[in-house]
Amino acid sequence: MDALSRRAFLQRASVVTLALGALPRAAYAAKPENVAMRLGWLANAQYAGDFVALDKGYFKERGIELKIEPGGPSIDPVSLTAGGSSTIGNVASIAAMFLARSNGLPVKAFAAALQRHPFAFITLDKSISSPKDFVGKKIGIQATARPLINAVIAKYQLPRDQVQVQVIGSDTTPLKTGQVDVITGWVIDAPQMAAVGPEARTLLLWDLGIRLYAYTYFTTDEVLRTRGDMLADFLGASARGWAWAADHPEESVDIVLKYARDLKRDLEIATWKRETPFLWSDKTKENGWGWMEAQVWDDAIKVYADLGLLKTPVTSKDAMTQDVLKRVDGRPKR
Repeated sequence: MDALSRRAFLQRASVVTLALGALPRAAYAAKPENVAMRLGWLANAQYAGDFVALDKGYFKERGIELKIEPGGPSIDPVSLTAGGSSTIGNVASIAAMFLARSNGLPVKAFAAALQRHPFAFITLDKSISSPKDFVGKKIGIQATARPLINAVIAKYQLPRDQVQVQVIGSDTTPLKTGQVDVITGWVIDAPQMAAVGPEARTLLLWDLGIRLYAYTYFTTDEVLRTRGDMLADFLGASARGWAWAADHPEESVDIVLKYARDLKRDLEIATWKRETPFLWSDKTKENGWGWMEAQVWDDAIKVYADLGLLKTPVTSKDAMTQDVLKRVDGRPKR
């Protein structure tokens, strides 16, 4: 081989090497990794990002054969993931993580899809503009929301005997008929918000100073320790899916409907459009999609600890990690 030919060969080889180096670790893996992810609820547009990533092959490109398993009212993603039935879980609130950790389950969060929890107090009463106005009112809640209303009562030092709290589930009728003055729900839930009507006023939990992340990804300590590369590839694919879904709401819902057919397209589109602003924050502009701040976790843990809900002490280091996020370059920053 003469000098010119050898130089050309080396140049071509270096280009190939750089190209291969730019690929995800698993893009040229001999065998894809099987990964099962358990949702915190039934499949719907609120999980659009992961269904988009699955349908468009983003996970496969990174060497992951993903199976998305729906949750439901009688399915606990935390215990199933802790027990090894699922590789990755997704929960509605970070509270599930530190409560589980407090009870000795070896699970830890590694990303959060929603930067603010969409839980809110919803009212038709124009005299209610802050929690201070809950005094003398009737608050209708879901059973799972009791710690949150108790946290608000404590934070705003409301007299407990002057705030009437009753469990009504997700039904909006008591609010519309005046049986209660306030109900709880998620502001991204288009069917619920449509049922209440356009006159509804909302007090977002995050804005009231009780900060929780939502749609939090988690796994076990063992998976974090032994399959970190897979988790980084998973997040890279997922982040790409969420960003695409945010930019293509109607197409994204059509993809979701392939996997969850018993849904109303118009309501799912409305729900997804309500959800997309919650994907982004000042922190994601700097650190990228999925980011979590340890301080947010520590503040939330203190809220639950002050209510006496933690069996054993927990810190953010016990319940979450930023390590996987920091390994994923190219997460969308908005």
